[in-house]
Amino acid sequence: ADMRIGAVVGLAGIYVILAWVFASYVRPLVVMSIIPMGFVGAVVGHWLLGYNLTILSMMALIGLSGIVVNNSIILVTTIERRWRRQALYEAIVDGSCDRLRAIILTSATTIGGLTPLMFERSLQAQFLIPMALTLVFGLACATLLVLFVVPALIAVQDDFRRLFRLRQQAAFIEA
Repeated sequence: ADMRIGAVVGLAGIYVILAWVFASYVRPLVVMSIIPMGFVGAVVGHWLLGYNLTILSMMALIGLSGIVVNNSIILVTTIERRWRRQALYEAIVDGSCDRLRAIILTSATTIGGLTPLMFERSLQAQFLIPMALTLVFGLACATLLVLFVVPALIAVQDDFRRLFRLRQQAAFIEA
């Protein structure tokens, strides 16, 4: 129960900080949308290797949230920077291409560093294996998806923004 409260407080803190930095209430949701995808990867990893989710897995999920949000922030800020000079879809493609290597390398180094722990058979390491599984599989899944889902959500967010603006203009004209 305490971990649940801590996770909610942590996610709320991440949202507040991102809302402040991006000066938007919606953009943090785009950035944080990758968190559930990391959770899916972690659950699949536990299932594939036959491990149960443990308390250390849950702690690792909270840490995983921060790691995958960092990848998402890198991508979103690059796309936003390019969007000031280019059309949105060009900014999305070019920004994703720019950050592809950085996102993959940061995730690959973390995954590479934790992989030996997953296959360690000593008694001392047995309780850490679920934590390593959570981080490795969650990060692998989220890294692949951040490159597709976050840019798509930015485009969807822009579509809604334009739709809302058109409705406001139509209402203004009718009035």
